[in-house]
Amino acid sequence: MNKFVETVRLLALSIIFGGSVAIVFVVVNIAKEGHAAGLDKATIGLANAPLFIHFSKLALGAAIALIVSEVADFFTNPEKSKCTFARYGTSIASAILVLVFALGLTAPMAAMLPQMKTDAEVGAKFDKLHHLSQPVLGTAMLLAIASLAMSGRKKKTA
Repeated sequence: MNKFVETVRLLALSIIFGGSVAIVFVVVNIAKEGHAAGLDKATIGLANAPLFIHFSKLALGAAIALIVSEVADFFTNPEKSKCTFARYGTSIASAILVLVFALGLTAPMAAMLPQMKTDAEVGAKFDKLHHLSQPVLGTAMLLAIASLAMSGRKKKTA
């Protein structure tokens, strides 16, 4: 694999996995502290949402870079094993889920932030998107770490 393409791929997967782990850790701790301080759910959501929204933009860039690097590898790598195809699949599936997370879930959530505290219907829609985003991002993280685990696997020669 071309070293530049491999480096871009590894960085993108690291952002998707490691960045997601970090942002979830931060947000969970902010929520715990908010609940302990007696803050209402909407106030805690308003504090956490910008973190996820900003991270989703970074993750979106990483997903695009991941797709480009895997496509580049597909067309330039003459030796492809079953593991390579599995890696392509996990990478692309992870990237697609990040695209859904960033464009389909957090982008609408960002638009809802100004009305979230004053409009109960908007708050309910926000909560629905938030709960949907959890398994989407979680699955993207698992697929990213699986793809990272397949890095550097070479086709066995007979």
